[in-house]
Amino acid sequence: MSNNIEITCPDCEATIVIDRVSGEVLLHKPKEKKTSLSLEAMVSNLEAQKSEAAKRFDKQIESQKDRARILEERFKEAMERAEKSDEKFVNPMDMD
Repeated sequence: MSNNIEITCPDCEATIVIDRVSGEVLLHKPKEKKTSLSLEAMVSNLEAQKSEAAKRFDKQIESQKDRARILEERFKEAMERAEKSDEKFVNPMDMD
């Protein structure tokens, strides 16, 4: 059994080595940062992000168009059921 405990921080992903007996922190090694990308790679990543955002936007627009149609159909169906029903409509404001 080793005398040290090695822990990876879930927040900053740093490596921490702790002495098992004394509880002292022996080593704190921060997470290695990625090397910077080239300008071309950054531009291509940005273009990919833009196209993905445009796809998500278009998908949301389509769902909103479809949503309006579905809500209109449901409203018409509810109106037809209300007209066919023999129950008298009670206004909630009249219940006072």
